[in-house]
Amino acid sequence: MQSAIDQLNSRLQHHQLKELLSDYQRLSGVLQAVQLQHLYQLACSSEVKYLFLQNVAAHLLEASPLPREAVSFIDDIDKLSFFTPGLKFQNAFSITDQQGNTLLHHLFSQCRADALPFNYLRSLMLFESNESLADALTTLNHDQLTPIGCFIACNKNTQMLAKHEFSALLAMMEVDQRHSPSAVNALISQLKAFYASHLPTNADCKVLLCAAYLQVSTSQLITALKQS
Repeated sequence: MQSAIDQLNSRLQHHQLKELLSDYQRLSGVLQAVQLQHLYQLACSSEVKYLFLQNVAAHLLEASPLPREAVSFIDDIDKLSFFTPGLKFQNAFSITDQQGNTLLHHLFSQCRADALPFNYLRSLMLFESNESLADALTTLNHDQLTPIGCFIACNKNTQMLAKHEFSALLAMMEVDQRHSPSAVNALISQLKAFYASHLPTNADCKVLLCAAYLQVSTSQLITALKQS
C-alpha cells in the first residue's frame, strides 16, 4: 500500500498527471481506494492545493469507477464535498460495497448532527447531473435498508433536524416512496431494537421521521413498534 502512495506522491511532485492516471487504472480496487484516500488527506492538509487535488480525484473517478473498497470511506460531508466533482461519473453513487451499501448508506448512518448532508445532496439532485444519486436513494443493502432507512434506524442522532435539513430530507423521501414489505419489516425491526429499553413517544424524532418516511401516522407506527 505504501508503494501506491509513494508512486502517487512522485507523480504529483513531477506533475506527471497522464502517467498518474495510467498508473491508477492498472491498480487493484484496494490500492485505488488507498490513493483516493491519500488525495483527500493531502487536500485537507493544504488549502492551496485543495482544488488541484480535487480535480485530480475527479479525473481518476472519470477514468475508472469508484472502487467498492472506497465506498465506506466517503462517510461525512467533507469527504462528500471533496469527491463530488468525480462522483457524477461512472454511476458512482450507485456502486455498492460487499454489504450492499452505497456511499449514501455510510454517509447517512454516520453523519453528525452538526454536519448533516441532506441539503447539500438535494442541491446536487436539483442542479447537477447525478442520475445515480436518485438510484442510490432507493438501493437496499443486505439488511434491506435504504440510505434513508439507515439514517432513521442506525444514526445515533436523536435531535430534531434543522429546518432546512429536515425539508431536504423530506424532499429525498419523495424519491424513495416504494417500500417493499421486506424493507418496512427491516426498518421496524431495527427501531424495535433501538427502543428496547424505553418506549417511543409521538414526539420522538425517530418516530416522526419514520412515520413520514413510511407515510403512516405516528400512532400506527408506535403500535407496530410495541408488537412483539
